[in-house]
Amino acid sequence: MKAYILAAMLAAVTVTATAARADDDADQRADLRCFLGMTVMAKNETYKEWAQFGIFFYTGRLKGRDPKVDIGEGLKREFMTLRTLGMNEEIRRCSDQLGQVSRDLESLKRDVPRGVGR
Repeated sequence: MKAYILAAMLAAVTVTATAARADDDADQRADLRCFLGMTVMAKNETYKEWAQFGIFFYTGRLKGRDPKVDIGEGLKREFMTLRTLGMNEEIRRCSDQLGQVSRDLESLKRDVPRGVGR
């Protein structure tokens, strides 16, 4: 009986770990697509600064999740995915996500009275 309980517990841990890896992989792939989208945006002078911010942001997310990630290989793999998903939709999704992060950071600023520290 104890062997069955132990086997069930081991199976549950394995399933949970596999699901977590699948979620991480999906997040990693989404961030790689965002990285690619930002490189496309960077070609437009109007969006270049925003895109550079995005490239650094998504690089940080990718490396933060897996410091050993091979970004180059991941980009090659995801490039073809973008062709079927639609580049503009992915760029919009990623830019919206980046905008939310930017707004969150802006909200951390304290109101400083005029003349103080200037």
